[in-house]
Amino acid sequence: MKKFTDFLKKEGWKLSTALFLLLYLAKSCTSNKIANIQEDTRALEKRIKSLETRVEENATTKQVRDEMERTMFNYLIYEDDLDKGKSSLSDIKNKIESND
Repeated sequence: MKKFTDFLKKEGWKLSTALFLLLYLAKSCTSNKIANIQEDTRALEKRIKSLETRVEENATTKQVRDEMERTMFNYLIYEDDLDKGKSSLSDIKNKIESND
């Protein structure tokens, strides 16, 4: 036990310096890893925001269904007018082109 205490008195500053050096290096490495993870997180947040805006730009199911019903209704009107002789095929074509 006496040898151990003598060793600590004689070489203690070297051991403590090495210990603090290892702790400092470990802390700096951890800080770098955290900084890299934060950068990756920011990049992912930007990508998610851009994807959210793209999704918002797309039509919803209800909008698609409403447009389909409107188109089918117009088709039925044109078909009925054509069957009854109220309009010709060229008139219907002109109506459709004017709506576009």
